[in-house]
Amino acid sequence: MTATEVRHAKVEVAIGYDQRADAAAAAVLRSLIDVVGANLEGAIAGEDVEYLHQLRIAVRRSRMVQRQFKRVFPALDLPGLRSDFRRLQRATGPARDLDVHVEEFEELRALVPERLRGALEPLRVALADRRRRARGDLERTLRSERTGELLADWERLLESLVELPTDDRPAAERSIGSLTAERVSAVYARIVRMGEAIGPDSPAESYHELRKRGKDLRYLLELFGMQLFDRDVVEPLVRALKGLQDLLGRHQDRQVQATLVAALADEVAARPGGPAACMAMGVLADRLGADQAAARREFPDRFRAIASEEWRVQVSETFG
Repeated sequence: MTATEVRHAKVEVAIGYDQRADAAAAAVLRSLIDVVGANLEGAIAGEDVEYLHQLRIAVRRSRMVQRQFKRVFPALDLPGLRSDFRRLQRATGPARDLDVHVEEFEELRALVPERLRGALEPLRVALADRRRRARGDLERTLRSERTGELLADWERLLESLVELPTDDRPAAERSIGSLTAERVSAVYARIVRMGEAIGPDSPAESYHELRKRGKDLRYLLELFGMQLFDRDVVEPLVRALKGLQDLLGRHQDRQVQATLVAALADEVAARPGGPAACMAMGVLADRLGADQAAARREFPDRFRAIASEEWRVQVSETFG
């Protein structure tokens, strides 16, 4: 495979406002499972980090549909499948995080003064070592019988979904348009409440939870809203959400990076050049903390870009 063959998780399946919700959800989810399958071997090989990235996006988007449209699925079957999808996402996380740390190491190094950058080489080597171990774990996860059974069971359920009894699926026969509108309105309202409760001293987890709910809303809009509602409303809202997510992602990344730098201190210290590297890592940790603090200061303005009175009216009029 080459990088040009990466299957991107941005899918667009033809759906209509009045289509049954279970049929529309199944069509979108089948396309996402195709993305997982198309990127599986590339993710295992590890020659291009984009394969794993796109696989994880497809898994996250699938989990969003399971979560937001849960009443279109059989009540007894869904919890186990959701648990296994969550396990798959978590199991692939360390390899993806280390892919990013290694691939973007020069950007990380640029945060410290130029005179200290060369001293960080032992940190780069330590990250690469951890990445190799994480990719071994990743291969075992993706090749495991449990993962294979999950994907097969999920695909079978999606193929038969519209034919199943609806006694325990109260939203199955609703129109996908009305169900999407309901969920967009609910998730947007939750984002506004969560964002308004965040202040400069809020725990990092509050920012992270807001980021996750922002992803839910963005995926809802990209997978369903673009086709079912006015694009002149949906597209600017998606752009505003991306702007907020970029900031919250930077905040989260800096916390993760600072934690990892601290965790690697003893390992790096034992390597050639370790003492100098540890001194440089201390400066790097300070810079990471400062940038995370800067993201917090920028948050109110970025949040207002999606929570303004104008946007509240637009969302109400479009999805209410």
